[in-house]
Amino acid sequence: MTLVDEYTKQFAWRDWQTALSKCPIVPGQRVLDLGCGPGAICAALIARGVQVTGIDADTELLAEAQRQCPTGFFENQDLNSLRLPRGRFDGLWSSFAVAYLRNLKEVVVNWTQLLTNDAWIAIVEIDDLLGHEPLSQDNRQLIAEFYEDALRRKRYDFKAGRKIRPILESAGFEVEEIGLNDQELSFNGVAAPEILQAWRNRFDRMGGLKTFLGEKYRHFVEEFTECISSENHHARCKVIACIGTRRHA
Repeated sequence: MTLVDEYTKQFAWRDWQTALSKCPIVPGQRVLDLGCGPGAICAALIARGVQVTGIDADTELLAEAQRQCPTGFFENQDLNSLRLPRGRFDGLWSSFAVAYLRNLKEVVVNWTQLLTNDAWIAIVEIDDLLGHEPLSQDNRQLIAEFYEDALRRKRYDFKAGRKIRPILESAGFEVEEIGLNDQELSFNGVAAPEILQAWRNRFDRMGGLKTFLGEKYRHFVEEFTECISSENHHARCKVIACIGTRRHA
């Protein structure tokens, strides 16, 4: 299964409608989708009457986005150092992308400079991806150490979700923070077979975790999949949407 296939399947498990319904979208707006992936959110935005510019670093995903959204504009760029005109866009959407940024606060503040004075911004991110119970104390400790290692190496911030609101507020936005329902990432109880397989696929892609855990990797994955297959399973992981509008004096 390709990454496009994975992302397309995952789209149905996300609570996008709740997040999109909170955005002050007006037909004719020019909206950025940063980390647009295969274009599913771009398509949802276009259906609401906006002009979309999608940015991603993966050319395969961009090709699929252009196929899905022939009226959209798509560019292959690094989200850490965008080359776009300032003050041009009326809205900015980014989902599951900011945790990969090398300097979260600095880059997000730079993104806000691309927006008009009356623009809105919506950032959706995971907080504590591997935060699921019941897990052994040893594996909870390994998760904490892995989070620290990933952050130190600037590969991924597993606690990015909780950081977005204060960053946007410091940049002059009024922010509504919403916890989104998610059938894959923050559910409770027994994982459905397709969800269990999605987690196995995710672990296969997590090269950093494999390297960090070494010989402990296989046991970790086995215990984690047993955890989310349990009737006692509950998620500490959250999917957080922060919807911001400019604060005016």
